[in-house]
Amino acid sequence: MYINIEVAIKFLYVLIILNIIFAVVVYAMKINSMIRTGKERRFEVKIKDYFTYVLVNIEGEEPLNVPPFPLNKVEQEVMQERLNDMIENFTGTPREKCMELCKRLGLVQVHLDRLNKGSYAVKIDAAYHLGCMRVQEAVPDLLKLLQTHKRNSTLFVIARSIAKCARDEQDVKEMVQILLRHNKGFYDLLVDMVKEADIDHGALFAEFIQRESNPFIQIGLSGLKDYTEPTVASAVYRLIDSPDRAIQYKAVEIYLKSVHFIPRNVVQKLLQHPMDEVRVLTVRAIAELKLVTYIDVMRDALLDESKRVSDASAKGLLLLGEEGIAELCGVTAEVRGSEQGGYLQMLIEEEIKSLSMQLHDLDQLTRYNSLAYHYEKTLGKNKRIYRVV
Repeated sequence: MYINIEVAIKFLYVLIILNIIFAVVVYAMKINSMIRTGKERRFEVKIKDYFTYVLVNIEGEEPLNVPPFPLNKVEQEVMQERLNDMIENFTGTPREKCMELCKRLGLVQVHLDRLNKGSYAVKIDAAYHLGCMRVQEAVPDLLKLLQTHKRNSTLFVIARSIAKCARDEQDVKEMVQILLRHNKGFYDLLVDMVKEADIDHGALFAEFIQRESNPFIQIGLSGLKDYTEPTVASAVYRLIDSPDRAIQYKAVEIYLKSVHFIPRNVVQKLLQHPMDEVRVLTVRAIAELKLVTYIDVMRDALLDESKRVSDASAKGLLLLGEEGIAELCGVTAEVRGSEQGGYLQMLIEEEIKSLSMQLHDLDQLTRYNSLAYHYEKTLGKNKRIYRVV
């Protein structure tokens, strides 16, 4: 009985001591944070005139002078963050002058030393700051760190820093090659990182799609998706026949976005593609490019087994002027009474209703009158629709 009470009392004392220690640690951290925040605010006031000088002279030919006073550790860290932001936001000469200022302040050397001699957390922090400052001499050590790093979120911190610091395309290729060993499909993220490098991104992505490796091709296609030059279309054309469906779809998407005219044999090939998405992209491209010569092809697509393709073709014909509208109404009349005919007629009536709300626009008024005329001529035996002048 007495033994149990003694044990309980000792346990209570231990808990009280642990709580006291915990409270002391928490308050110490809070006080330390408040002291640091105070130092940072005082430094912000102290450095205000210096940064005004930097912004005034950032476009000039003369290099930027360092602050006229020594910096302690906290002040150095605040200065580092401010310069990181400026390097990220500036381009050209202003960025280069900020990078040179980092060297003259000794920030570059500090983080190079931390990258080589620090603990794991210190190395990751150093990699981040070296990337922000675009320190090219850090690339070999960053590549070594990336090579031995396990797959977690900090892997991408190192990879992005390598891209920012890259001396040439080869550095970026090595970074991509190392990341692809992890065999995960983060292609869009890799593209985003590659675009951080000061190289010709389009040329590198075009080189990637010429490789036999599907991951490199995926990265190349993801990187080229926003390019619209005809040369891109010729580069991706061979991938339209790729056995990989994801590559096929991306290649078709880029090809159709980049061409100003689609050869008939390519149109026929794409409209026979087993993937609905490819056929939809094709009829939309014909409509956007206003290729009236392919109205006959669009007519066949109206009767496609996929409603998505049929819908896209119907909406495409509405954009191909008088001939397209006449063809759409004519085909709808031919298949009237069937499920397909009912569906196409519903689409036409919805378009007429939509256009009737936009008659203040001359182009929409012209389309409305044309559609109303052909609808009444071929389908509107029991429903009269008035054209508008």
